[in-house]
Amino acid sequence: MKQLKDSNPTIIARETLRQLAALKIPPTPDNYFRLYYQISGNSGDSADSVANVAIGSLNQMDNSASETTSWGETIEALLKQLENKQGTLTIAKKREGVKRVLARFSKDSKQLHNKLKALVDSWGESNVSSPELTEIDPLENSSAQASRLDVQNTLTEQPTLEKTEIGNPFSDQLRELVSEMLEHIIAQRIDDAMLADEVRALAHQLRKIQNKSEMESFLDIFRNLNNRIVNYDQCGDKLQQGLLRLLNMLMDSTGEFLAEDQWIGARICQLRETIAKPLNSQVIEQAGHYLEEITQRQEIVKSSLSEAKITLKKMVTSLITNIEGLTDTTDGYQEKLEQYVEKISKTDDIKELNQLLALIMEETKQMQKSTSSYRNDFLAARAEVSLAQSKINQLETELQAMGEKVHEDHLTGILNRRGLDSAFEREAARSSRHQVPLCFALLDIDNFKQLNDTHGHKVGDDALVYLVESVKDTTRPEDVVSRYGGEEFVILLPNTNLEEGVQILSRIRRNLTKKFFLHENKRLLITFSAGIAQLHSGESQESIFKRADEALYRAKKSGKNQILTSEYVL
Repeated sequence: MKQLKDSNPTIIARETLRQLAALKIPPTPDNYFRLYYQISGNSGDSADSVANVAIGSLNQMDNSASETTSWGETIEALLKQLENKQGTLTIAKKREGVKRVLARFSKDSKQLHNKLKALVDSWGESNVSSPELTEIDPLENSSAQASRLDVQNTLTEQPTLEKTEIGNPFSDQLRELVSEMLEHIIAQRIDDAMLADEVRALAHQLRKIQNKSEMESFLDIFRNLNNRIVNYDQCGDKLQQGLLRLLNMLMDSTGEFLAEDQWIGARICQLRETIAKPLNSQVIEQAGHYLEEITQRQEIVKSSLSEAKITLKKMVTSLITNIEGLTDTTDGYQEKLEQYVEKISKTDDIKELNQLLALIMEETKQMQKSTSSYRNDFLAARAEVSLAQSKINQLETELQAMGEKVHEDHLTGILNRRGLDSAFEREAARSSRHQVPLCFALLDIDNFKQLNDTHGHKVGDDALVYLVESVKDTTRPEDVVSRYGGEEFVILLPNTNLEEGVQILSRIRRNLTKKFFLHENKRLLITFSAGIAQLHSGESQESIFKRADEALYRAKKSGKNQILTSEYVL
């Protein structure tokens, strides 16, 4: 624990509260005192220091009250009272009392003076009912009575401080700071209104404490309230887990009901990945931002797709209408031809026959014009339908591509864990079908936590991107690079045996160590440890991952920056 050079109690107390919150230590009085003394550099480590301060204040009162009496007067009174016999208090018992005072306070002349004077005063009491104890009202405010109480505590080894007042700058300031912590830190983090009000009431009670009995009462209430807060947190955790289970059930139901809707499926995948991680504000914010971006783009494409489908429906409706119109026109033409045929069969007049022939020619021309018009409409409708279909195909392709973006890691641009699952299934099937080897490599950046803690999360993210770029520069186009989580990466190496896989990882390591990762013009060496395993016939992804992870663990234990193979046992 870092000690503060500044001895100002206010600064030390503020730093103590800040450290309690940063280290997530329960804000009990004992923890506060222990951390306070560690920061200030003192050796005290318990809440008894407050009582000691109070006792010291009383001792100071003794000292100030006794300064007016000289050593000569005290010794004279001691010799005088020592030879006198008061009740059952014998000379031997008086000498024993003097020996105890001398043995205990001989190193401090001022305190020794005060204690001897108080002892002599206690002998001078005429109504002594006990040779060891003098009955004293603990509420008396005189300094002499307080001194006698201290002497009796010395003789009997039974200190009584039930009514000792707690009032000095240090304890007052400490109580105020703890009260503020209860009000502004603990109460603000509790959603239960009644429990939060009890915490505030406890803070108010702490400010009014004047003596030890009130402090003990406060501690009893505080311990009880602390247990209730712990139970409240446990209930909150159970409630959170229950809500996550309900959300998973809802996503399962929605995914089955809308299995063919790709953008819904992509959205569900993103939600699953989010709630699978340890929940904190940074994870939720990043996942929410990424999901919102994809959802907005999908909504635009989905809207355009709907418009294209509506256009297609209109074209089909127009086509059907034209066909119906052509059918009606054809039927009318057929009826007129039948009428003309009937008239021709009943007449022998050449002039009338010529008129009927002219009418037939006119009807035929009209029919030809209508047919030509419908033909043009058909061709136009066909072109519009073809254009609409092309647009639909294009939009569906874009929608599918954006749906697949949920398989990408938003920081590095490579596959995430879900994308790895699909890629492994594909490559494992290809390996089995063509009888070619497949290697599974698991990489982990060395000392990544130290890098994050020293230089910040932004530098850590840049280091992850730097590693991915170095891996891409070294691996082949058919190799699959994915981020498994945190600083762990998985590389699938198709058509590669174990020895060749180790060689590829070695090239990646050499390429990574040839150059330095720069941060504020400072060179930072980024290294990784790796475990690699070759897929066996019928082996599951879980099994080969476990073998590669075991090899990675041994590489870490061997000094890091190592590449080790799996020890497969049939």
